[in-house]
Amino acid sequence: MKKIEILKKAVSLVVSVGTAKVVKGIIESNVATETITDKVTVAAASAAIGGAIGELTSQYTSNQIDEMVIFFQKIKDRKNSTEEN
Repeated sequence: MKKIEILKKAVSLVVSVGTAKVVKGIIESNVATETITDKVTVAAASAAIGGAIGELTSQYTSNQIDEMVIFFQKIKDRKNSTEEN
């Protein structure tokens, strides 16, 4: 596995877990859970929403890393091209 792929996996994991935690906190702070049914359904919905948003932010982060790699590769190529001339 390339170094960049390892970096992408690590950063995406952190972003995904952090996003899910934020979503869970927002839901818990704003939704009353008075019964056991409320607690179970809100917890399940929170996990589903957090997971879905976490997956999207993970994909976004991966794409941003790809763009950064392309950007730095262009700079490196330009520098190498200049040195050859």
